[in-house]
Amino acid sequence: MTQATLRTIWMTGALLLFVFVFTMHSETQNSDFTLVIKLPIEFKASENISHVGYALHGLRMIGLVFWTIPFLAWIHARGESGSAASAFPSRLLDIQPASVPGVVVQTIAFLLLIVAPLVSAVHFWQIVEEEGKVCQPDPTIACEGIWSRPVEPARFWDHTYRLTDGTTNRGPSYEPFVEPILALALLAVALGFAILLLREMYRAQKRPLTISEPS
Repeated sequence: MTQATLRTIWMTGALLLFVFVFTMHSETQNSDFTLVIKLPIEFKASENISHVGYALHGLRMIGLVFWTIPFLAWIHARGESGSAASAFPSRLLDIQPASVPGVVVQTIAFLLLIVAPLVSAVHFWQIVEEEGKVCQPDPTIACEGIWSRPVEPARFWDHTYRLTDGTTNRGPSYEPFVEPILALALLAVALGFAILLLREMYRAQKRPLTISEPS
């Protein structure tokens, strides 16, 4: 795979994820401003979903998908040389990444497409952990916290348990105890690749500049 192809795949994935995360973040703040993008497969949440539900969807998407963004950026950085800015795969504008304007653009892209999703993940996690309640279809059964163990642990993701804000027993399906562990593990993987990316961007400055395909 060429560096140009890798950059195209990275930009597509990173921008789509950013749009989704931004929308979920806005919904948790009850904001009317969202980024809209037309896709063959469109996410449409229930009209009655609470901000806890939006936080859960955002956390799931970041946990399951986001790790690929710093991972692909790390792979790209390993094949570049000359400057840290050139090692980062964002190529939205027709300017040299190593130039002063290019460094500014790359810095903004890094903050929006790498740092912002990680910050949003912390935001989503705080909402889910502090306000989330795991409820069952029977309203007479008291709701518990996200770390509660399921009554029937062998029946994973069978829509028995729902994550809500505690005011209703209706919300996104949720697997107590297992899902928060999985989310934290995947976020740790994403953070690890982000650190590897920064290290490889630093190393790119020390590698001799090679003449390859245009950046």
